[in-house]
Amino acid sequence: GLQTIAAFKAKGYEVTAFEKAPEVGGLWRQNYLGYGVQVPKEYFEFADYPSPAASGEFVDGPSTQNYIVDYAKHFKLDEHVQTGTTVEKVEPKDGGWQFTTKKDGVENTHQFDYCVVSQGMYSTENRFIPSVGNQEGFQGTAMHSTDFQQPEQVAGKNVVVVGGGKSAMDCAIAASNSGAKRVTLVSRNPHWPTPRKIAGLIPFQYIFLSRFGTALVVGHKGALPGTPNPMPLWHSLGWPLMAAAFKAVEVIFAAQFNMLKGPTSPLGKSDVLENFYGYAQVLDTTFQSKVKEGAIRWHIGNPERYTATGLQASGEELDADVVVFATGYGKDYSIFTDEVRGKLDLQTDGHWLYRHTLPTAVPNLAFVGSELATISNISSYGIQAAWVAKMWAGEFPAPTGKEMEEEIAANKAWKRRWMPLTTSRASLVLLHQTHFHDMLLKDMGLPHRRKGSNFVAELFAPYAPADYKGVIGA
Repeated sequence: GLQTIAAFKAKGYEVTAFEKAPEVGGLWRQNYLGYGVQVPKEYFEFADYPSPAASGEFVDGPSTQNYIVDYAKHFKLDEHVQTGTTVEKVEPKDGGWQFTTKKDGVENTHQFDYCVVSQGMYSTENRFIPSVGNQEGFQGTAMHSTDFQQPEQVAGKNVVVVGGGKSAMDCAIAASNSGAKRVTLVSRNPHWPTPRKIAGLIPFQYIFLSRFGTALVVGHKGALPGTPNPMPLWHSLGWPLMAAAFKAVEVIFAAQFNMLKGPTSPLGKSDVLENFYGYAQVLDTTFQSKVKEGAIRWHIGNPERYTATGLQASGEELDADVVVFATGYGKDYSIFTDEVRGKLDLQTDGHWLYRHTLPTAVPNLAFVGSELATISNISSYGIQAAWVAKMWAGEFPAPTGKEMEEEIAANKAWKRRWMPLTTSRASLVLLHQTHFHDMLLKDMGLPHRRKGSNFVAELFAPYAPADYKGVIGA
């Protein structure tokens, strides 16, 4: 949202943003105990405002929140944000949009020419907790991971964490570090972790955020629709070689995380890239070390019902005083009228948009930073915001309806062919992010090769937000 304000300010627009919380920052304001970013600080910073964290640091949540607040103040973006304000309804009116908001119990209406939804990929307002029978018979406490914020909530207690993603592992680690009596992680299936350093030597970003690394991914699973040759040609010729290469990668990852065999091993059960596009997680070895030491038990199973003293998962009863559901969030489009929602391409696997930004049938509406998942989200959202601002300012032609429909159809076919079925599949770009950035930059008439005349860096160095400095406002 803040980068959207910056991008539109740069083009001379009068911008107003509404924020329900008392301060900017979104989920970084408050989340589960021990939350933080998955990538080094160089890949989670604003392109025009470097993070003060040490090089290579994986920054914790509170520090990230402070950095976001500083960014907003430095560029006076906070002056455009009405905090403590809930958006009750957004509806088309007079060729633009009428917002109905509420603050301190007082309702107001506002008229705007354009509407940009920038609420992030996740929201604490729509927490997903799976239905588990006999909850009324459980004598302990059940909560969503967002509510697990204090060590005292779990100290000295039997804790069961339900989930298979990074947040579930983070919560299990936090419970163990907080003095829980016993910690059990319950996951339906084991998922592939990506190590921060591959084989303990190579930082993951050199493989997965460089053009060379992206080419390896393309060779295995194909090019993001719209990527020009030679990438699609490379996939058609190179996929057998890359399929074999990624089998070797799986063995390396499994050995590195002590997951070569047993029910918690994903080896032979799922493709490492396919699994990453459903359950992306970049980890150090803390979780696996705690499992090996016996500090955390990892149980593969499906939660079935509560008992008085715990949770039954796949026939086994697990003692629990506290059950933490690290099971994600749902999307909510209820601020829009039924008519608008009916025109959005909302499917069981997500919200399908042109360039992950524009709906085909609703003019003057865009989604920035809410329907797009990459590895360096913060840089992607800045480029995305600049793209919308320049397009609506008339600096490059808007796509035709046919162009939008054709791209969305191509993305649906490609993603549904190999990505796991999740509620966020439509949004996933992840390891193809460099090629996605290229598309937006080309649309805007900006250079997409950002490493200057250094061919080696262009090919092998990872792309970071700093490479896109100046895009907002260009």
